[in-house]
Amino acid sequence: MPATGEPAPTSAAPTAGVAECVVGEWRSTGLPAADGGAADADLTGGAGFRVTIGTDGGAAITFDGMEPVVFSARLGEAEVSGKFTYSGQATGPMTTNAGSGTSPSPATTGNWQPIGDINWDQTRLTVDLTEPASARLFDNVPLEDYTGDGAARTGDAVDIDPFFDTGTYTCDGDTLTVTPDDDGDLPLILERA
Repeated sequence: MPATGEPAPTSAAPTAGVAECVVGEWRSTGLPAADGGAADADLTGGAGFRVTIGTDGGAAITFDGMEPVVFSARLGEAEVSGKFTYSGQATGPMTTNAGSGTSPSPATTGNWQPIGDINWDQTRLTVDLTEPASARLFDNVPLEDYTGDGAARTGDAVDIDPFFDTGTYTCDGDTLTVTPDDDGDLPLILERA
């Protein structure tokens, strides 16, 4: 999501459950080929963070151990590139629809929706710019601090509500792919841990 303020809160009252295929322990394998951000950024990397999803839809992310997401973007005539990482934890409730069914099948898909309050209090962000000059723009700051001139200098490449984005999911064996509705949010590929 482009950095226009704080991570997007959700206000709907929580409802029970997620599809059976999304329940469990997951580990990110990285980003699928993707474009993101307000300035059409190319993004790669991001493997190594862990996700736990309960049958009630409660989700917990542990970003510690995450590999950097490398980005390159065009801002007008200028090329910018760098990398960013999240650290710490985030928690919140999710819901899905049953898609093609909640029992195991070759592929199950459906809606992916955060509900209720997402807790970003323990989530931190570090952003390093490598082009046009090397600089650490954000050093272990809360996500809501990714705003203003620093965010603009990265092409708004950082998703300020990773994982907790509205979109779709696909379960295929031990792989869970989450594809956000907004082009500025990060798509994710997770493998069952």
